[in-house]
Amino acid sequence: MTLPAWYVEREEEARRVRRGSADWRFIEGLPPRLKAAVLIFIELGDLRLAHRVAGTTLEEFIDTLREAGVWTP
Repeated sequence: MTLPAWYVEREEEARRVRRGSADWRFIEGLPPRLKAAVLIFIELGDLRLAHRVAGTTLEEFIDTLREAGVWTP
């Protein structure tokens, strides 16, 4: 199945924005599991998957994403 070009472009732009706004020093200092979860969110934009990997409550994970500079509801 091929995704429409407009969808692929939109996802690539969202990924660029998340990468560009990320506080990489903060992210590098996170525990491994939480760091992996934040990186999953940055690359895929999948909050549900990233939250499961993080092993925290949703609220705690969103707070971490805010601190990392990548959460913009």
